[in-house]
Amino acid sequence: MLDSLSRMFDGLDHVPWHDLVYAYWGKADMPSLFRALLDEDEAFQAADELLNELYHQGGFVCSAAVAAMPFLLEAAESARVPCRGEVLEIVGSLALTAREVAARWIADGWAEAWAEAVPRLLVLLDDGDPKVRRAATSVLEEAVAWADEVVAAIRRRWSAQDGVTRLDQVLVVGSLARSLTAATLPETLLWLRELTHDPDEQLRFAAASALKEALPGRPIEVEPVVTALSGDLSAWSGSERFSGTPALSVRWAIDRLGDDLDAREEVCLALIAHPDPGRRRGAVHAAASLLSVSRRPRRLLPALREGAVDPDAETRTGALHLLAAHAQPGGQDADLFAGRLDDQANVSRLPVVADVAVWGLAWSGDERCVPELAERIGRERPGLPLSSMRTGKTLGYPMWTPSLQEILAPCSGWAQTLLPVILRRLHPDVETQLGRALLQTLEAWGPSAAPAVSHITGLLDGRLRHWAAEALGAIGPDAASAGPALRDLLGDPEAGLDNSAFRSGAAVAVPWAYWRVTGDPEPALRALGPRLGEWHLATRRLADLGAHASGHVSTLRLLAGALEPWTAVEAAHALIRITGDIAEGGHVLIRPVADLLEGKAMPVVRACVRYLAGHEDLPGRYLSTMEAVLADDRRHSWDGGWAAIHDDLELRAVLQATVERARL
Repeated sequence: MLDSLSRMFDGLDHVPWHDLVYAYWGKADMPSLFRALLDEDEAFQAADELLNELYHQGGFVCSAAVAAMPFLLEAAESARVPCRGEVLEIVGSLALTAREVAARWIADGWAEAWAEAVPRLLVLLDDGDPKVRRAATSVLEEAVAWADEVVAAIRRRWSAQDGVTRLDQVLVVGSLARSLTAATLPETLLWLRELTHDPDEQLRFAAASALKEALPGRPIEVEPVVTALSGDLSAWSGSERFSGTPALSVRWAIDRLGDDLDAREEVCLALIAHPDPGRRRGAVHAAASLLSVSRRPRRLLPALREGAVDPDAETRTGALHLLAAHAQPGGQDADLFAGRLDDQANVSRLPVVADVAVWGLAWSGDERCVPELAERIGRERPGLPLSSMRTGKTLGYPMWTPSLQEILAPCSGWAQTLLPVILRRLHPDVETQLGRALLQTLEAWGPSAAPAVSHITGLLDGRLRHWAAEALGAIGPDAASAGPALRDLLGDPEAGLDNSAFRSGAAVAVPWAYWRVTGDPEPALRALGPRLGEWHLATRRLADLGAHASGHVSTLRLLAGALEPWTAVEAAHALIRITGDIAEGGHVLIRPVADLLEGKAMPVVRACVRYLAGHEDLPGRYLSTMEAVLADDRRHSWDGGWAAIHDDLELRAVLQATVERARL
């Protein structure tokens, strides 16, 4: 037995494993892990450890992975290894990484190791185990430099393949098609077209999907997609590409239609009405992905209104979530939201339906949300996130809700009712995250929060100081009674604070708030000037001082040329506020707006649009850029999820008002 093991992994013990770079720990006994692949009881755990050591989370190809490649392939080729598919997954993950990252992140020798691997992977297309054939097919999708050979090998073996493997292989051919040479591409496309007429509805769908990937601009026929996704999906069981619950399968299939937004909308509409709740769930998730990248599929909203009362809780939650993301004052869905206020359905990893309904009502400007908001604020845990989940674009459409502060921000009209509840929770010992959320709400409400001034002032002594000061500053002159307390802190705004972020925040917020409530600019000028370029919030606060800050113009001009977007944008805004001249910084502010036309939405763009909206006599070229952005149906947001929709609607409203005012 030992002799046969040594022959299988010949040379394994001669590799200087401890001298190599790994993706994770780097102290594993690599020879033992490889030999454990032959033990039925240990094989799968060994494969997991090898994946972790050689790949972990990707991002680079380590030298240990290069050295391991021959042994990984040897394990994948051996019928004695019970986890051959998992071993091939390691190879595929490494190959994908090597395609995606810059050359400097790929260890020497990878190109040679991969070139030696491809012929061996092609042989595995004939393996007796269909799972291995499918796993090898999946890995060969990364062999773009050998696309002709891979596609030819797949077609040669076509008649001998089982149905599931055929489905996977058709999708891989579609993926590789754009890498084919002129000698192979035409006949491959013809073959795929022929398969779109195959009697097997799932194969027709796979071929149509593959053609869409091969020819991105080609409209896809919706009928085969709807027929396949409405039918028996069990044919995909065991697929490397497309398997799982009906909901996941539907979502995956619709998302694969890519830039064919009309086709994606048609399929979503068809399946939202499907009798199977799994298909409806998948269609709602696919609709979410679609609506988060484009505002064009407007026919989905009426269908989602039907979905918002679906008997299936997951479908109902997803549909209502999308409608809440679209909610605006006076919107037509207020009654629908109100009808779900008692719906306590809570599917795993999704919010409670009633919480989504409260959010939708709040953003619709409907007072029926007020008792519900008050009840949630008063809970020991509010039941809504205390921190924003804005994390940029994410895979799919995450079904998290806005934070408590984001939901409450537009609710200043109900301050008289909500303030007493908020103030009961705002005390010196309040949990920091809740205190921050409530004080940021009061900041967003501005003068409407004036009845809370004395209560907020009492928080200036503690760890919530900078948020309290920001709330007072936003209230403005109506918070004049807080002036003495703020003045007492001017000498040392950071006193007693042991958190560096809180100290920095107080150093900016206290003198700014003093200016806002008393009109005395000198403490703010002394405090903010030295912090320019250190923290962009200091620059934003300096802008509020207008002409009082004229002594900082030369510094701000330098900062407006910074490569860091927030530094440049806040400096440009401050320059315009101080000088009154749009030419001082308008070119910096319009740049992120123009970038939207290239599909690049930076976090700063929302601020840029608000800042530009505050100025009269914008240059005609700025207005033309704004009009072009309004005509573009893409979602203009850096974020994904609900924020992609909400931010786009907000940005468009501001741009529309700015253009209309200027064109009068």
